[in-house]
Amino acid sequence: MTFQTPLGLLALLAVPAVIALHLFRRRLVERRVAGLFLFRGERLVAGSGRKRTRLLNTLSLWLECLAAAVLALWLGGLSFGGVVARHVVFVLDDSASMGVGSAVASARAEIARRAADLASGDRVTVLCTGARPTVLLGPRALPAEVESALALWRPVQRRHDPLPALDLARELAAGTGEVVYCTDEEPPAGCQDLTVIAFGASAPNCSIVTAQRLPRAMGDGEDLRVGIASHGAVTATELSLRSADQILQRVPVAFADGQAQVALLLPAGVGTLTLALAGDAMTIDDVAWLLPPPERTVSVCELLPAEQRERLQLARVFGALRGFRHESNPLLAQLVLAPAPGQLRAGQTEVVFAPGDGERDAWRGPFVIDRAHEWMAGLHLDGVVWLAGRRALPGHVLVAAGAQALAAEEFVDAGRRLWLTLDSSAGNLMGSPDWPVLFLNLLESARAEVPGVETPNVQIGDEARFRRSMVAGAHDAQLWWREPDGTRTDAGAGRTVGFVPRLPGLHEVVGRDGVVLGSFAARFVDPSESDLRGLVTKTWPATVRQPDDAGTTRDTSREQQVLAMLLLALVLADWWWLGRRSP
Repeated sequence: MTFQTPLGLLALLAVPAVIALHLFRRRLVERRVAGLFLFRGERLVAGSGRKRTRLLNTLSLWLECLAAAVLALWLGGLSFGGVVARHVVFVLDDSASMGVGSAVASARAEIARRAADLASGDRVTVLCTGARPTVLLGPRALPAEVESALALWRPVQRRHDPLPALDLARELAAGTGEVVYCTDEEPPAGCQDLTVIAFGASAPNCSIVTAQRLPRAMGDGEDLRVGIASHGAVTATELSLRSADQILQRVPVAFADGQAQVALLLPAGVGTLTLALAGDAMTIDDVAWLLPPPERTVSVCELLPAEQRERLQLARVFGALRGFRHESNPLLAQLVLAPAPGQLRAGQTEVVFAPGDGERDAWRGPFVIDRAHEWMAGLHLDGVVWLAGRRALPGHVLVAAGAQALAAEEFVDAGRRLWLTLDSSAGNLMGSPDWPVLFLNLLESARAEVPGVETPNVQIGDEARFRRSMVAGAHDAQLWWREPDGTRTDAGAGRTVGFVPRLPGLHEVVGRDGVVLGSFAARFVDPSESDLRGLVTKTWPATVRQPDDAGTTRDTSREQQVLAMLLLALVLADWWWLGRRSP
C-alpha cells in the first residue's frame, strides 16, 4: 500500500475534530408535559454555551469518523501496490544565446508547469550543459524545489557540446525516468529518446570579437584596436567608449563582408575602459571591459660589495633598463644579486657571482651558449674576453668555453639560481652589448613572478591567475574572488591561484581585511554563439520508449473512485440518521 500525495493524510486531523464536537455538543431532550406551570422558572432557562458531556456511542459518531478517515485516504492518493514514482531530468542549454528574448522565461515556465503536474512522490533533477555538466537541482529533488532553483539559472557560456550533459541525464533517468532538454536550436543527432523543446528565435546580431589596449612608445597614450563582426542583416552600428561616467568617443561602424576594424588613440591615464555597441538582440556580446596593463615592477636586491658592483658596471646596466625598483630586503625581491648563494623562497631568482679560486684564465671563445634558455636569449659573446677561475658549477650549463662552465642554472627546491664564474677586475664582458641583454632577460624572467594579477583582461571560460607574495602576514595570505554580482569564492591555497569567471564584467581579488589586491575584466567572445540565425522554436517529442521491464506506473484511478463512492455513502448515511432523529 502506498500514497501518491502523503500530505493529504493531514486530513486525518478531522477525526479528533469530530470527536471533540461530539464531546461538547448539547442537544435538549424534548419532553411533553401538561403545563409549564409545573416547572420552576430556572428549569425553563437553558444554560448558556456548550459544556463537555459524556461521549455517546452513537451511529452518527462512527459514520462521521469513518467519513473523515476515508476523506484523508482519498486525498493521500491511496494505492494498493504497483505504483512507481516518476523521475524527470531537465537539461538546460547553458549557452549565452538562451538569454536572447524570452527563451529563459519560456523555459522556466515550461519546466515549472511540468513539475507542477508531478505528484509529491515524484522526483526531479535539473542539469546545465557545459564542458563539465553542472547539477542545478538534485539529484532526485522534490518538484516543489524547481522554481527556486530555476531562479538561479543565468546562461552565459560559450558554445559547447551538450552531449556530456545529455549522457549524464540518461544515466540519472535510467529505468522509469524521462529526460526533457530545453534549448534554442535543433538537437544533435541521437536524441530520439529525449523530449526536446526549443525556445529560440532567429535574429540579426553583431558582436565585439577582439579588443586590445597596446601601450605606445614614449608613454604618449595607448592604441585601441577593436574587431566587430556582423551576423545577419546588420550593415552598421555604433561603438561607444566610456571611462568611469564619461563618454570618451562615439564611433560609427560600417560592416564590409560582415567585419569591421576600429583603431583609435587613447589618451594617457585612461583607467577602466568600457566598450559598448548599439543595442541588438544579444546584449552579452555587445559590451567589453578593458583594464590597463598592470605595472609588474620587478624588485631587485643587490647584496654585492660596492667595489664589486662598480666593477660589474651595474649602475650603467640598470640605468638602461625599465620596469624595476631597488629593494633592500631580499625577502621581498624577485631578483637578488649576491656574492654567495643564500636561502631562496618561491618565485625568486638569485644571481651568484663566483670568480673562483686560484689562477684566472681569460677565455676568448668560441663560447658554447644554450640560446634556447630564456636567460641566454639574444646573447652572442662575439669578441668577448671572459676572465674566470677554474671551478665546477652545479646544475645545467648555459655558457661554456671548452670544458669550463662559465654560467649554469642550479636546480633548487625553491626559486632559481644563476651561477656566473666571472672575475670583474678584468675582461671586457661588462662593457659588451651582451651584458645589458643578460640582465634584461633576467628581469623579464623575474617579472612573471611579481605578485598580483597576471593577465587583467580575459574571456569567459578562460582562467584568470593571481600570484601571491608568499610573505608571512601579507594581505594576500588569504584570498577571495569577488564577482560582479557580489558573490565571493575562496581562492584556495598555493603560490598561484586561478579562477574561471562565469559572469561578464569586472571581478576583484580580495585579500585579508577586505583589501582589494587586484582586478580583472571578463568579456564574452564567441562568434559562433553570437550568430543567432539558426535559432528555432519547436518541440520534438521522444519517439523511443523505455524498455518494458523498466517499470511502469499503474493506473490508480480505481482506488480513488471506490474511496469517493464510500465517502458519499457515509455522508448520506449520517444525514439520514440525523434526520431520522429529528421531530
